[in-house]
Amino acid sequence: MLSFTDQLGNTIYLKDYPKRIVSLVPSQTELLYDLGLEDEVAGITKFCIHPEHWFKNKQRIGGTKTVDIEKVKSLQPDLIIANKEENVKEQIEALQQIASVWVSDITNLEEALNMITSIGQLVNKNTMAQNIVSNITSSFSQLISLTNSKINTAYFIWRNPYMAA
Repeated sequence: MLSFTDQLGNTIYLKDYPKRIVSLVPSQTELLYDLGLEDEVAGITKFCIHPEHWFKNKQRIGGTKTVDIEKVKSLQPDLIIANKEENVKEQIEALQQIASVWVSDITNLEEALNMITSIGQLVNKNTMAQNIVSNITSSFSQLISLTNSKINTAYFIWRNPYMAA
């Protein structure tokens, strides 16, 4: 039995590394793709538009806040990946009756890097996850050394309409 702690401090248990994953978070769907989990990801949300061929070919299970619980159940997942801000607590609780639910909670870069590492461990892709973390860390270090000061930035989270954080 494998145990993992999510970013809310909840412990989940898996009999083995997941073979059927449902992702309720667009950015984490992209991470699962980057980790090479083509066959393992069974379901995604209607907002998980990248990679495009996943959007076209993977089962969509509703939106991040309007998850179709029965569709998720029909996919027989052994792991569901969610996010505290993206997903509705009551839906997460209902999904926990179907499979283990690992929930992220990210408010800064360190927590984002921790999420990548944790999901890498969760899906048995530690080396690939560490490579992603190293690349991000290196890129941020280069950016800071180039500017030698704070940078004004805008972080866009959606298009049509444009939304910024």
